[in-house]
This record gives sequence, structure tokens and C-alpha cells, in this order.
Amino acid sequence: MRKTCIFILTILLICVGCQPTPEEPFVIGKDNEQLIEKARESAAPAETGGTLWEVLGCPEAFVMDMRNEAARVHMQGEAMVVLPEADALPLAYVQAARFDQERVYAFFRALTDGVQMYDIPTATPKAVIEKRIRAAQTELDQLVIARGEDDIRVQFKRNDIASLQKAYQDAPETVSLTINDGTLKPYTMTFLGKNRGTATAVDAVSDPFGDDAGRWFAVNNDADYTDAGSYTFIDEDGNEQYFTPHSGSNLMYAAKSGVMVGTYSGGTILADATAASLSGEPVAFPEDYTILGYLEPEVLRLSLTPTEARRQAEELTAACGVSDMFVDGVYLLSDRQEIYGTEYWEPADLDELRAQPEHQAYAVRFLRRVAGVPVESFFGMSQVKVDDSGYGPEWQYEVLEVAVDDGGIQAVHWTGPLAIEEIVTDRAALLPFEDVRSIFEKMLPIVYANYGADRDWDIEISEVRLCLWRVFDKNSFTRGILVPAWCFYGTVDGRPGTNFQPLLIVNGVDGSIIDPLQGY
Repeated sequence: MRKTCIFILTILLICVGCQPTPEEPFVIGKDNEQLIEKARESAAPAETGGTLWEVLGCPEAFVMDMRNEAARVHMQGEAMVVLPEADALPLAYVQAARFDQERVYAFFRALTDGVQMYDIPTATPKAVIEKRIRAAQTELDQLVIARGEDDIRVQFKRNDIASLQKAYQDAPETVSLTINDGTLKPYTMTFLGKNRGTATAVDAVSDPFGDDAGRWFAVNNDADYTDAGSYTFIDEDGNEQYFTPHSGSNLMYAAKSGVMVGTYSGGTILADATAASLSGEPVAFPEDYTILGYLEPEVLRLSLTPTEARRQAEELTAACGVSDMFVDGVYLLSDRQEIYGTEYWEPADLDELRAQPEHQAYAVRFLRRVAGVPVESFFGMSQVKVDDSGYGPEWQYEVLEVAVDDGGIQAVHWTGPLAIEEIVTDRAALLPFEDVRSIFEKMLPIVYANYGADRDWDIEISEVRLCLWRVFDKNSFTRGILVPAWCFYGTVDGRPGTNFQPLLIVNGVDGSIIDPLQGY
């Protein structure tokens, strides 16, 4: 299983309100012209003879066991080295793509499968609200019996009922529903009362007045910004506010909108089922594995095999015309979240959380491939920092994930699609592996010492991959370069992460360190 570091990307949200006019916008300061020159400057592998392994001097395994006492970092492990099935790596310009109508229709029709879908209504009829009031009152009565009148949840539920009763007074008797066929609709983005640009979207549900049990299909395409500046400023109340332009179209689907099992939504990886999905064997479920904070060991709740899950996911992508992406991995997921610090929880809260039904699914993870080389990614975005603020433009990384359970396709999440604009060179000049090894061994202690100087770090390397990684181009958050890169994966203090972020990324052309959170 590819293991990842424990630092999970914190997604910054756009805060809006009644604020004064912002100051100057931020811009991106990365220039890739020198990188392109260096990538073209020396002989390509095919010209020197030998395979990519031989030219780069790559071992089949990367073995290390070293300590950096000053940084308090211990690095060890025997990591498999993975090279692409190609004799050279390209350098390519890419653009943030949007989902066109043909692609949206293909996924919409394949996933809704004839089920009638509707726009989300702007009003709710009285009968539906009345039903919700009765259900909320039943929940309130149960809370009072279990927790007493003074419990904060009792007060929250009373507030919910009061809000429903107020909404009931103004609610219409009936509400007309509008059929949604997956057609993209334009909308205008505004900020501080100003038109920031236009975008297109789809938002459709099969049960408009249900309780998160129906199907949900949504697309949100990148905006055409008329004003693409990032701003930070202090409002009249002394609070810091900011607007950040965002790039990264999304296509999402859930068979049951109240149940989303997937790595992006924070599911827990129980097992790597990639090998089993190819061999036809059952998934090797960890013996006596217990999710942190729970009492009983996990059990496999699916009769579906990894092979069948992979087949269904590949059939979906093929039917929807996705021909330039491949299966990178298949993972058995649980929707249970790890529970930290159980000793600080109220016993009743713990019991309630542990009693919730568990859902499992196989998540089939797809990555893009350019000239036979995978474009590595993780579940998150890059955001250029300006003066260490973190308010620069954002660009979502591309990942397509299809979650499959015993009922079929359970969820789809495709974020940050890329369009290849230009192959700058199909044979980029690459550093020898020994140079990359030296850079890694020098820089990893420095990186983790910065995360916490007053503690020890125990880092185990599990896999090293040569791939392509997307970086920003100068002054743009919708255009970038795919650059050859070495991704080092592993665990920190024995804990894998959930978003597939490498421990360290080394630029295979110039040896610089790529920060995936900043995008270069």
C-alpha cells in the first residue's frame, strides 16, 4: 500500500460579507522558463542507449537507515522504486479544463440510469416541513430522556424545531418541481456586490424533499473571471477577510446523498486492494485491525470483490469516453473516522458515534497519463502564499475516484481535470538517481525539522515513484507545467495519511523541492 504523510491539507474557504473595497491583488511569482531550458539541455535517455533504469542508475529498491541528530529525524526503510513504462519523460504545458456538455451528459445518463432528476427547489411545501417537525420532536424527546434538559444538544434541537416552525408559517402548500436533464446552466459570481465572473454548473437530485437518501449529481465548472485578484483586508469589525480565485472544476455523484464513502471525503483506508483487483483474489484484510477510537476489530462487510469493483469503475469511465486515465490503485474504505482523545469524550457521545452503522466501499483511483507517464496527484489543492499569508490563488489537483459497493457505483468524484496544451519536449533531461537520493537525504530532515523543532520524527520510506507533477506557471492559476518528479512516500511516526500526499517531491530536472501545497 502506498503510505502517505500525516499532514492533511487544510482547505481554506472563501469568506464573504459586507466589507470595504480590497487593496491590491496578489500575483504568482514562479517562472518556469529556466526549467524548460534545463530540461532541453542534455542528451535524452534514448540517445545515450539503455533503458530508463540504466540511464538514471536506479536501483530496484531504495534502502536507507540514517539519523539527523540536529533535526531529530530518523529516516529508514526499504522502498520499492517505481519507474513509468516509458523510455523518457516529457515536459508539457497544461491548462485547467472544464467539463464540457458532452462529458457531463455522458456521466449524468450513465449514473442516473433513467431515474428522474430534479433541480433543487427554492421552497419547501408545508406538508414536508410538518413531517420534519414531527421527526425533530421525536428526536428531542429521546434526547431529553437520554441526556437531560440541560444538555447542549437538547437546546440545539429546540432551536431547530423553532426554525422549522417559523419556516412553516411562510411555506407554500405546494411546490412545482423542475426536471433536470444534466444541462449546464450559467451563473454569475459576485463579491462585495461586484461581478467577479461567470461559471456553469449542474445540481440535480432524485428526491428533492427527502432526507439524504436519493441520488445527487453535481458539476461546478471553473469561472471565467473578469477580476481574478486575491485580496486580504480588515473589515469594519477588525476581522481579516479575503477572496481567493479558485481553479479546479468538479464532477460529483452519490447514489445515496447521505452516504459518501471515499478518500476525499475523509474515509479510512482499511486495505490496499490493488494487487487483489488484478489477481482476482480476495482482499487481504488486516487481522485484528481496529480503527482508532473503536472497540471491535474491523470485519469485511462487502461481498463484492476488488476485481469486480475495478471492472465496474473501468466500464463507467470507458462508457463516458475517458480514455487518457488509468487505474492507479484500488482501496477498501470505511466511512468511520478515527476518534482521537477518547478519554476526553463524553461516554454518551462516544457510544452514539460507535453505534452508527458502518459503510464500506472499494475506491478505484484514476490518474491521468501523458506519453505513457502518470501524472501523480493527491486529494487537495495548491495555493500560492503571499507574504506567508496563504491567500493566493488556488488550483485543485486532478484525481478521479469511483467508489463501488455491493449496490454498484456508490460515488464518483472527479476534480481538477487537465487539458494538455503543448508538449514542450518529449525527452526531458533528468538528474541521475544518485543526485536525487542525495537531495532527498539532505532535505527531508530540514523539512520535518521546520514542522516541529521540539520533537522527534520517525520516518519510514515505503515507495519512490518517478512521475509527472503539475506546477504553477508564472502569474497564472489555470496554466502550468507537468514536470518530471520523484515522489517519496512513507509514514511519519507510524501513521499513514488519507490524502496520498508524498513526504517529499524532488524535481527530476533541476533537483529543486516541489511544495505541493504551494504548487511549485
